[in-house]
Amino acid sequence: MRRTGPETDALVAIVGGGVHGVHLAVRLLQEDLIDPCELRLIDPVGLLDSFRRNCQQCGMIELRSPFVHHVATDPFSLRDFARARGREDELVPSTVGAERPTVSLFFDHANWICDRYDLESCHTKARVTGIRENRQTVEIETGEDHVSTRWCLLAVGHGGSVAYPEWATELASTGSVTHVWDPSFDPNAIGETSSVGIVGGGITAAQLATEVAQPPGRDVVLFARSPFRVETLEASTDWMHFSGDIEKLHARPPASGSRENLVAEARYSGTMPPYVFRRLQRALERERVELERSEITVATEAGGTVVVTCRDGSSFCFDELICATGFGSPYDGDLFRRIRHQSSLQTGYYGAPLLDDGTLRWRREDGTLSRVAVSGVAAQQVLGPFARNVIGARRAGAQIVGFLESRLNAQNQPAEL
Repeated sequence: MRRTGPETDALVAIVGGGVHGVHLAVRLLQEDLIDPCELRLIDPVGLLDSFRRNCQQCGMIELRSPFVHHVATDPFSLRDFARARGREDELVPSTVGAERPTVSLFFDHANWICDRYDLESCHTKARVTGIRENRQTVEIETGEDHVSTRWCLLAVGHGGSVAYPEWATELASTGSVTHVWDPSFDPNAIGETSSVGIVGGGITAAQLATEVAQPPGRDVVLFARSPFRVETLEASTDWMHFSGDIEKLHARPPASGSRENLVAEARYSGTMPPYVFRRLQRALERERVELERSEITVATEAGGTVVVTCRDGSSFCFDELICATGFGSPYDGDLFRRIRHQSSLQTGYYGAPLLDDGTLRWRREDGTLSRVAVSGVAAQQVLGPFARNVIGARRAGAQIVGFLESRLNAQNQPAEL
């Protein structure tokens, strides 16, 4: 298809090659809204590699979400993929709702979808360092290149922003304490007889503890100061339907503390599903993992080890100390901070992007809708607590591609909005 308008390198550029970015690309190409040569999918690593690495780093075996949540558009694509290959046993039964795919099945299906739409031909391996939005184009800067596009879709996750306990901040800068989501963390590099401390009480900490405890020679201590909370999903299923609860969210001012607080209250942060809790219980019963309910208050580096002191006065010495304490603010990643300083896009509470509820387009400071749309956790003030999840990618894809369809199908569209 031949497009008119300003000269650009791409008609649509997607920043982020994870689940959200890949799903957006698949929707655009499947609907035949653009040709592959008109699409740029920009990510510093391979497509889906960051999410794949996260799954490996925390020892995830199967997904928490059901098999209808994946990168393709047909909800039953993953199930049909499994059946056609005799892999139905990788659809794990659930006590509530549909079966869940193993991590291996999820990524094999995702790779098959990427190959089917030849997404690798659209992939530019680069890190975006800045975005400047104009009335007719969006200018994207990377470490190696400059990309000019008509539309920019941001799907960047937390952008490397992770949460450390206050006592760990200084040691984290020296590498004595690490975070499970640090790109350099490799659970396979932990020595077979190492003593390991893990901090956290949710799904990630529990999965990591049971995974690290596999070699019998390791001493693993899990520091969880609060009682474990078991929830099947990350929030009530009412939020999945994008109806009543979403309407209540949208009734509050956009990009506001009120919306942010409602999303935070709705999300079951720090919980784990029943199947992870059962695995952790078995590891505790077999004394593969020791549970320490006291809170660490002080940690010091000592000759290649880390010595921690707890609030109850107990102390421990570890070869490895790993925080599984979640992500930081979704608006505090490097890219979002740069966008706030470099562009005229409007932000609100703690830097939250002010998005249009119907299209997820980022509003300019004058109130008009820009050529930048947002998918992922940074869109949670519009999509609710499941914004970061796979179902959030599917909902964002429907809204974003919905508004793009009228523009991309219009031949000889005028440059102005």
